[in-house]
Amino acid sequence: MIEEKEQYTFEELCEGLEISMSKFAKLANVDEGTIARLRKGQFGRIGTINRLLRVFSEIYGRKFTLDNVTGLKRIEKPIAPIADKTTVLPKQETKPADMVQTTSPLLPSTIANSSMSAQVTTKRGKSKGQTKKKTNLPDGCILATEFAANHGIVRETFRDHMNNGIGPGLIHGPDVPEDGSVKVKDYVRYEERNKRIRKDGTIEKERYLTTDQQHAALNFWKRHDVDYSVCTRIDCWCHTVKNGG
Repeated sequence: MIEEKEQYTFEELCEGLEISMSKFAKLANVDEGTIARLRKGQFGRIGTINRLLRVFSEIYGRKFTLDNVTGLKRIEKPIAPIADKTTVLPKQETKPADMVQTTSPLLPSTIANSSMSAQVTTKRGKSKGQTKKKTNLPDGCILATEFAANHGIVRETFRDHMNNGIGPGLIHGPDVPEDGSVKVKDYVRYEERNKRIRKDGTIEKERYLTTDQQHAALNFWKRHDVDYSVCTRIDCWCHTVKNGG
């Protein structure tokens, strides 16, 4: 632990942890490689920095923000130039009525060519815009990001529901027993699989929900008064849970 004072450095907060860095990275949902780069003084996204500071606050029991923690550099988004709305387009010259040419009807060959060029088809005969991305998930499963988007929940919010949970108690994790001996925050259960290996050698994972976990997630939102929308999938539990089932 570290002593209480007005200003802290990101490095001393990392050094003062009584849990492993891998455990801390999992609680914050941030790669260890990203944390290592931040400790070296490289820039990071504001969302990543805020998640780290939030978990620090929970671990140390005091509030940490960019106002009292130094050593963190956030990426500033460039401000897009505002378009000049005062620009007036030149007025087009209008032809006299007797000079207007009538448009000749399209020939059959022209219509056929226009129809063919308007739609690019795949080898299977479906347009590219209609091709659904294959996830190769078990039957009934859905990616966590897709499940959240279908119900109008922001991805970062749903990630917090899985990582941290809501309510009193400790944040769940491999070192936190869930046998009733301690109070654990209510959270959304999920499955996880490897997605790809990044350039820095770390493994990127993606989360998905089984049918039972989707049902449990909807009941989780209902318990905590999280406003969500009903999706268009007729087999989704949201149609039942939203109406009190």
